[in-house]
Amino acid sequence: MVNHRGLERFLHGVLVVDAEDTIERRLVPLLRREITAGQAVLMVVGSPTAQIVRDRLGRDADALRWAAMDGFYQRLGFTYSGFDRYLREQHARREAVHVVAEPDVVSDPVAPVDRTAAYLKYEAMTNEAYAGYGCPITCIWHRRHHSASIIDDVRRVHPRELTGRGDRDNPAYVPPAAYLKARTQAPMTPAPPVTDVDLTVWDFAEVGACRAAVARFAAQRHFAPAAVRHVVAATSEVVANGLRHGRPPVQVFAWTQDDTLIVHVQDHGGKAVPSDAGYRQPAILTGPAGLWIARQVADVLLTRTAGGRTTVRMYFPYAVTHRSLPI
Repeated sequence: MVNHRGLERFLHGVLVVDAEDTIERRLVPLLRREITAGQAVLMVVGSPTAQIVRDRLGRDADALRWAAMDGFYQRLGFTYSGFDRYLREQHARREAVHVVAEPDVVSDPVAPVDRTAAYLKYEAMTNEAYAGYGCPITCIWHRRHHSASIIDDVRRVHPRELTGRGDRDNPAYVPPAAYLKARTQAPMTPAPPVTDVDLTVWDFAEVGACRAAVARFAAQRHFAPAAVRHVVAATSEVVANGLRHGRPPVQVFAWTQDDTLIVHVQDHGGKAVPSDAGYRQPAILTGPAGLWIARQVADVLLTRTAGGRTTVRMYFPYAVTHRSLPI
């Protein structure tokens, strides 16, 4: 990935860390070459990786730009749009910056939802959304944190891979449309038989009461006012989508699992949600923005169409939802 300037192809690569010395053997030499070539590099990585890089590069590490991970890694939609905003700003300045990112997601088999699988859908979309900015990205994924199947999917969303033989085309890569289409029908555990919120909305006149009920529920779970507004905004957009594009009644259920607030919305239209819905920012945000807004403010959003019903389920983990919010 040396000398990226002038290349039109978006260079989105992965470094799979599979040994203690992978960072030292593969990433550090690349960074040293980039520093020598005068290539700007932004490091958004965890402390262990940063320590290895600084130890091996010494004073040369000061030539790299360093950013705090929590400035980028928040809710998954915020993470996606945050990198987009940064790359767009660099493009406006006519500066190509190589971003080295280390996603802040670790597979947790007992969590209410698979955040890693959801994050990889955004990673797939970056191959389309970030392609025009002229800034290469290298993503670091650790094999010890994820199953073999997740690492296989990591490779499917990165067209390049930094290997022991250098930067190579990734034969496992799958284009965004195909990757998302294969994962549209997300598996969902059944909703509990009794939930904290159980509402039926028949028309737009009833949306206000739905918003109020969800706000009360989130506040009772000690969500801060800004977080409550986000939960309400996401729910309102999805309910409106169900009334507008589906078929009433729209049912709204909400409950908590561990520290995660879950909102489940289903309509009776049976119309499948497009696989890329909500991954592209609308050109105008003054009107209804539907799943784009919902994906931004929920941490994870899943969709499924089966049995004549279209379901959208949103997850709001307390810690992630409150990250970088005024409490």
